Amino acid sequence: MNTSRIFRLTVLCIMTAILTLTTANAQSEAEVSADAQKWLSLVDDLKYEESWKEASSMFRNEVTQDQWIADLTRSRKPLGALVSRTRTRIQFAKSLRGAPDAEYVILHFQTTFANKTATERLTLVKEDRTWRLAAFGIY
Repeated sequence: MNTSRIFRLTVLCIMTAILTLTTANAQSEAEVSADAQKWLSLVDDLKYEESWKEASSMFRNEVTQDQWIADLTRSRKPLGALVSRTRTRIQFAKSLRGAPDAEYVILHFQTTFANKTATERLTLVKEDRTWRLAAFGIY
């Protein structure tokens, strides 16, 4: 095989690998975004009890349902209705400080509510082939 053909084959292999990784990453981001939006819509619709039930077992073991409803009511209600939400950052991780090793993703959203603009931060963990809430904060 001549050098030119080897070079072309090498470039083709590299491009194929990059396209495969890019496609897989886009699919992962789309899956994560869909699961995050599904969970956020529960909170937006004031379905706090259901949002707790749809969270990860890790979250439910740390926060009781009554605590969750009280905390979320206190922090979310004053903000008012959702106006818009834009994802500003996404980060995949295999480990987080203070948590067991698992598949995690941290999403940041710039969110405008009727009474305030804030940053929402969701940490999701892969559980039963679904991305589920592990932590949530509004800043």
